[in-house]
Amino acid sequence: MTTTAALTIDRLRVVYGSHSALDDVSLQVRPGEILGILGPNGAGKSTLLRAITGKLRPTSGQIFIAGKALSPGKAYQHSIGFTPQFLGLYRHLTGRENLEFFARCAGVSRHQVPTRVSQALEEIELTDKAHVRVDHLSGGMQRRLHLAATLVSHPSLLVLDEPTAGVDLSARMSIHDLIRRRAEQGAAMVVVTHELDEAEALSHRVALLHQGQLKALAEPQTLIQETFGNRQLFVVRTVHMLFPALCERLQEIGFRPRSDESSDESREWWLQSDLPLDRVINHLYRGLGEARDAIAEVSVRRPGLKNVMQHFTGARTDSAAEPVL
Repeated sequence: MTTTAALTIDRLRVVYGSHSALDDVSLQVRPGEILGILGPNGAGKSTLLRAITGKLRPTSGQIFIAGKALSPGKAYQHSIGFTPQFLGLYRHLTGRENLEFFARCAGVSRHQVPTRVSQALEEIELTDKAHVRVDHLSGGMQRRLHLAATLVSHPSLLVLDEPTAGVDLSARMSIHDLIRRRAEQGAAMVVVTHELDEAEALSHRVALLHQGQLKALAEPQTLIQETFGNRQLFVVRTVHMLFPALCERLQEIGFRPRSDESSDESREWWLQSDLPLDRVINHLYRGLGEARDAIAEVSVRRPGLKNVMQHFTGARTDSAAEPVL
């Protein structure tokens, strides 16, 4: 089998005893593409990463890197850059020393190491911190350096496990920019993340795993549209005890009180509908009179990837009582 894809996974199965960790998973990642891997805990994400990076042998199926069947060996290892979730830096070494070490481990020739390291430090905006020990850097700087340790060898395929874990918004945006730049330069990216807003903003396509199976594979907006069509979540927020007329109107239209609040004193009421916002508001306000004073806000929430994941897996992505669209 040959392919121009940077990564091809063909009918991959991984079985541990009677448990199927991956079941007939097939997908491709093209050069320059960012593929987000999503799924609840136990979905098979870590097993998939271990298979792609050669850390386990699949029960059946094949993996191809740039059209060549995966097999152990330096040629294969040097074509992939893997950034694990947990920082693997040497804290007593400087940033430059860390990158020099990882560049040599990745097969970068000795005479190219200084140039590659300088380029990587400039790319992550840490040139002025090059000679600072890692344990004296901020968490965001360490996370960027951790990613640079993978980038320094210029791999054609990057496998990133939670690349923004534990960093603030500024560091997160810097890492996103770095990932996008490498993709624009032609690198293929496989990014595992629990941050669904991040996946929606960053990924060209997303793959949703659940119980070892590939449930969905598409562009984020395409997947949202195919799953929910024009459905939206309308939210009415009130400020005092409900007027009976308002309560009746909300129930008449189809609104339901938030599940963790009393219906008599509910502060939020929800409606799932494909009606346009202006029609919902017209139905809501018609003939209410002074009961309108109890309405503080009417808003609409469009479905996102968290709703897609809830739809396919039933898993909650946060503690909110928001219904699955």
